[in-house]
Amino acid sequence: VLAKLFIPLWTKHHVDKTSVLLHYGIDFKASIPRAAIMSAQPAREKIVIPSARYEAQSRRVVIAFSDKGQVLLRLDRAYPFRVGLFGGGLADQVLLSVDQRDAFLAALGSPAASAPASHEMAQAPREAVPQPGSSESRDLPSSVPVDQSPEPATLAIRVEGLTRQYADFTAVDNLNLAIRRGEIYGFLGANGAGKTTTMKMLVGLLQPDAGRVWIAGHDMWREPLAAKAALGYVADRTLLYERLTGREFLAFLAQVRGIPQREANERIATLLDLLELTHQADRLCGTYSYGMKRKVALAGALLHQPAVLILDEPLNGLDPLSARRLKDLFAELAARDTAIFLSTHDLATAEAVCHRVGIIHQGRLLSEGSAQELRQAATAPDLETVFLNLVAEQQQEVAL
Repeated sequence: VLAKLFIPLWTKHHVDKTSVLLHYGIDFKASIPRAAIMSAQPAREKIVIPSARYEAQSRRVVIAFSDKGQVLLRLDRAYPFRVGLFGGGLADQVLLSVDQRDAFLAALGSPAASAPASHEMAQAPREAVPQPGSSESRDLPSSVPVDQSPEPATLAIRVEGLTRQYADFTAVDNLNLAIRRGEIYGFLGANGAGKTTTMKMLVGLLQPDAGRVWIAGHDMWREPLAAKAALGYVADRTLLYERLTGREFLAFLAQVRGIPQREANERIATLLDLLELTHQADRLCGTYSYGMKRKVALAGALLHQPAVLILDEPLNGLDPLSARRLKDLFAELAARDTAIFLSTHDLATAEAVCHRVGIIHQGRLLSEGSAQELRQAATAPDLETVFLNLVAEQQQEVAL
């Protein structure tokens, strides 16, 4: 109870050119794009308990510690917000209190009014497009409201409010992502951070408890065949038919994908050569090394020329030369408009190869952006330092 009384001391809101950054005690932190704010009006409501709360019926978040200096923000649509460790939901209104209301409203370009605006019922939410990475978002959780750009037509992967729980453990917590066509997106996190669980939900192997996934514009759970036809997937553990040769395995996948035999033979020959597997193609898969199995699995994922590649630790088990050639291949595929979503523990590789990276910890997206944006935001010399600092900050917040 005493902690609630000191919430004003831990509250700090900020308005910049593109965003409104809200930080309320230890229960709430979010960034709202200014373009998403339809109106900002004075308000006055009685506050009994000053802790942050989510009102599901009215679809709004209340982060006001006093009935004085209140402002009601109305958003253009409902966005996902995280309140506390496990609360929150979709909201298109935020009620907050500030010390200098007139200055706050002026910074938003709204005229200050002495009379409070009447509280209206929230509108039904419309589909939101996840926000691309920003150097302003380094300390913001995955509850950050999502921007309207890029347009859905330019997105290869779109994730909204993705959540997965196991008993009382939340493996993935309200995750929002937007990956463009032709973009290489690195997904970084420690063991157990939620990377593999996320990827299994992206490819339809694991059904989320909440949220939606679109692959090349197709909803994974409403249009599973179209969504899966648009993606190639390499799991963290390679599973091959060990009594088939590498060439036979790829031919089998081609039949499953409905690729005509002549075209399949040409693609298989090209991929085997590209991945330096031609001389081993007629050996049984059971005799392959771990690295060779990974390359065969990648060839299988590329066989149908997917618009989206989802790769779980694709460089594991590869020798330096093979890893280098694979990185070059990723760059070539991206140049042809293929979106690549990959997880990796190799932060140097992520920094060198990926256009953007997202850092996940305990199921929550801590930050995303280009390596340069993240370094600048954290004033860190490299991505490894950014990662370690963000994880340390999150652990300190949980301890508080």
